[in-house]
Amino acid sequence: MAQSAKSGTARPNVFGRFGKYLKDVRTELRRVIWPSRDDVVNSSVVVLVTLAFFMVFTLIVDNISSFVFIDLIAGIGR
Repeated sequence: MAQSAKSGTARPNVFGRFGKYLKDVRTELRRVIWPSRDDVVNSSVVVLVTLAFFMVFTLIVDNISSFVFIDLIAGIGR
């Protein structure tokens, strides 16, 4: 016998469980405090500025390390 038959309560079918899931999701989404447009714009600007900074930083470090390791060290034997 199945577990649900022993306890006397049958599990709802897959569509019933999915419907309950969607209802629960909708209930939870109503509780969410969504950020304002200004918050989203400010956060996006911070992310873009940080990204630009690290792109430039990586470019500088890469060029310096290429110069040091390739030009100076490879030029020792010449």
